[in-house]
Amino acid sequence: MTGAPAPGTLRACRASVFLVATLTMCTALTSCSTSEPEPEEPDMGGLPPGHVSRSWVEREVMLHILDRMLTENEPAEDVEDITGSPNALFEAHILKEDEGEYFVEFDKDEWTTDEVGGTTMVDKSLYDATNFEEVTWCGEPVGGDELVDAYMDEFWDTLDTHEEYTASITDYVDCGDGRP
Repeated sequence: MTGAPAPGTLRACRASVFLVATLTMCTALTSCSTSEPEPEEPDMGGLPPGHVSRSWVEREVMLHILDRMLTENEPAEDVEDITGSPNALFEAHILKEDEGEYFVEFDKDEWTTDEVGGTTMVDKSLYDATNFEEVTWCGEPVGGDELVDAYMDEFWDTLDTHEEYTASITDYVDCGDGRP
């Protein structure tokens, strides 16, 4: 019986191989897991809290332009003409009416953008509304898109917070230099 393994040796080898494989798997699994809790996801889909996006700044400029247009240029009966129909701005509660006066709701917690297909539809409606007529209150008439582009060219990525951009945009749309 030469060449045949001794009784029990095959079982011992299988047990050893099984034990080594099990220990290797356990070691691998324990090295991948941690007892510490996972850090929370940053706000805004992986961006750090307080991040100011380009689309947010453009939207803010358009909101401020529309708000000023409602004050300067548009009688109440023309509001639906400048915003189109059906209108995402009314449906999302961004553009509101109070005692016959129209106004822009700047509090984003009051908005319902999901009802209109999200901020893409809001941005499209804002773009259409701010380009319906020219901006006339700061001298030479310009299109709303030109005012947005001029602001973005000068100020995008120069400020750090939403508050700084809001102050800058408010000043800029009110014919200031946009410097907070």
